[in-house]
Amino acid sequence: MNDFQKQTVFLRGWLNGRGYTTALAAMEFARQYHTGVRKDGVTPEFQHQTEIALHVSVLPGLIFPEETIATAFLHDTVEDTPVSRHEIAQRFGERTADATWRVTKVDDNGNKRDEERLYMEMADCPIASIVKPTDRCHNQRTMGGVFSDDKMLGYIGFTDDRILPMMKVARTNFPQQYAAYQLLKNTLTTQARIVGSLIEGKRAEQREEA
Repeated sequence: MNDFQKQTVFLRGWLNGRGYTTALAAMEFARQYHTGVRKDGVTPEFQHQTEIALHVSVLPGLIFPEETIATAFLHDTVEDTPVSRHEIAQRFGERTADATWRVTKVDDNGNKRDEERLYMEMADCPIASIVKPTDRCHNQRTMGGVFSDDKMLGYIGFTDDRILPMMKVARTNFPQQYAAYQLLKNTLTTQARIVGSLIEGKRAEQREEA
């Protein structure tokens, strides 16, 4: 059994033990749609959702822990699959559907939503404002060897410009979740420093060799 399979088995058992039936159903539902591999061509696509859900599960002070885990599993479904917001609401409740919609970058016609408004809406939701930075943590952790240096720098730049300011507003809106936001902020900023240092070191070596 590989690590991904172990994570899935553990998470399924943990959710069942907590009585998180909605989150467990969201896990099984999302798994039906995320069946490919990630951009590295090796990692199962659903490992992304699983690891985000695992990360969310250990964050302290969440106002809606089960719905936040459910949204972690579902956060890409409306954007990347034929699943609609309406179907999410019918299956998993309006709170989860609303949060899933708030982290979806495209509208019902597949057009990009206004970015500034999108992140303002995330900041007004105790679930979306946790799921989005947790998603970003996993993306930043796994982008090495997949993205170019410039794209990785752009990625951490976007975190500085959009994700962290959104979380700052959310901390004020939902002080109960302060510790969770702080942990996510520390993870994101540490990742950014490491990525930036590695790229700068590599470029310095290239300049010396030129």
